[in-house]
Amino acid sequence: MYQINWLLAFLPMVIITTIHQTTTVSAQFAHTCKNDTMFTNGSTYQTNLNTLFRALASNATNNPSGFYRTTVGNPSIEAVYGEYLCRGDLNISSCHQCVDTATTTDIPRLCPNKKVGIVWYDKCLVRYSNSSFFNNMDESPAMIAWNYANIIGDKSRYLDAVTNMISNVLAVRAAEGGSFQKFATDFVNYSAIQPIYGLGQCTPNLNANDCYECLNSSIQYFHQKPGGRVLAPSCIVRFEAYPFFNLSYLPQALPPSPSPLPAPSDSKPIPLPSDSNGKKKISTKVIVAIIIAAVLVFSVALCLICTCVCLRKNKARKADVSTHAEIHKNNMIRLFIANQDFTAESLQYDLATLLNATNNFSDENKLGEGGFGGVYKGTLSNEKLIAVKRLSASSSQGIQEFKTEVLVVAKLQHRNLVRLLGFCYTEQEKLLVYEYVRNKSLDNFIFDHENRQLLNWERRYNIIRGIARGLLYLHHDSQLRIIHRDLKASNILLDDEMNPKISDFGTSRIFGVDHSQSNYTNIVVGTYGYMAPEYALQGQFSIKSDAYSFGVLVLEIISGRKASIFNQAGDAEDLLSYASTS
Repeated sequence: MYQINWLLAFLPMVIITTIHQTTTVSAQFAHTCKNDTMFTNGSTYQTNLNTLFRALASNATNNPSGFYRTTVGNPSIEAVYGEYLCRGDLNISSCHQCVDTATTTDIPRLCPNKKVGIVWYDKCLVRYSNSSFFNNMDESPAMIAWNYANIIGDKSRYLDAVTNMISNVLAVRAAEGGSFQKFATDFVNYSAIQPIYGLGQCTPNLNANDCYECLNSSIQYFHQKPGGRVLAPSCIVRFEAYPFFNLSYLPQALPPSPSPLPAPSDSKPIPLPSDSNGKKKISTKVIVAIIIAAVLVFSVALCLICTCVCLRKNKARKADVSTHAEIHKNNMIRLFIANQDFTAESLQYDLATLLNATNNFSDENKLGEGGFGGVYKGTLSNEKLIAVKRLSASSSQGIQEFKTEVLVVAKLQHRNLVRLLGFCYTEQEKLLVYEYVRNKSLDNFIFDHENRQLLNWERRYNIIRGIARGLLYLHHDSQLRIIHRDLKASNILLDDEMNPKISDFGTSRIFGVDHSQSNYTNIVVGTYGYMAPEYALQGQFSIKSDAYSFGVLVLEIISGRKASIFNQAGDAEDLLSYASTS
């Protein structure tokens, strides 16, 4: 999400302490000021900036939306642009207190004579600049901060729970907020006694697509920490293992907390024996009986509580899975294919149409078999040829990968990328409909003794150049930056004129156009032999990972040998080793 070269400059500020919500304004958490834009004391800009600060603080006294932006001065003469955004669960009083502290005390102290600055608090952010940022979705400069306490239990499962909460709930629900407020909170049950709390918020001027991208892209920076936050100018994401916001804003009830059991309604006081003076005296047997009874009652109660919590956890987990799947299904086109020239309806095929086109997926129409299922040739009623990718019931590609492939390929238009015509999604079938590419995949040529004779050096050069152009489009020229992560010979299709088309985007990752940093994943997908070492061993990937796979593919095209199966006299065990020693 973020270009984080700025992080080194602000590293001393990237610190974490456990900050609990209080009734007073939170201390300043982080800030950034541009040192190359200065104003002089007594200048027009300083006058306009002071007027802007007063306007922001004044508006915060009676603004229920918690968001306001304004301009002071002539745009051509020292104008100042500013805004504030308060956390969505705050009342007007807390919002005003935070904005007032920023504008009257902290910004003049933190950013003296600076024309551009941002300050983040737990409860608000305040931003100003000498140029307009009102129509932008700004992801930098930003701050990343972690809670460095220890995670109790499975760290990977903890991170998965956080990722699912942010991607499937917070980002979607915040993005769907109207122009009044784009704010969402949630929790997930990491364990029977440990919920994880999350908060996501965008500036209300963002459209749904930009808000979703801003919030969802922050996930790549959450590396198995029990809490953390990403603070950007246009959005904020935070999660912790403790409540840090007003819990009444949660969309669902909190998990039950163990509490002392009430005394049974039919319980009676135990009579105490009297001593010779008429005073009550407790015998040893009675004391033992009371202790045993209390231990038994407590044990039974504890077992009942644990059972209820576990049942509730399993029920909530199933509900979460169902809800997340439904969210992906309902928001697939709305959030990712927004502002395009097509709609969900124009992409969706009827199952009966595809069954008829492929003759019920007959073996005669089968073009090939991949890791996620078979691919079938089909003929529509208008005689148009199509290729239908049918995901198998046992496929490791789930709904997320299926939707990813639809969303990515539907947005991409390039002669060296296979064109997605549509999709079909039912409870029984997940189908992708592509243009039919007559000559199938590249591996059928370069690894076949007879077919490779059809590839002279000019054709091989054109194929390599076409793949490179397709990758250049994915990495730099498309609306999104796409990392394919599974570039190989079987995923390169050849059309009638032997032009290459990159296919199979089910494992791709989507980023903003300005994203260039390495990313990490706990789930390595792709094909060994084509994977860059840092990706295969550490889960670190970037556009360089695709460049590595492209290099392996070039060696295969030139040599006609598979990278993973290499028969050659000498010490080399694979094509890469042979190439490096030759």
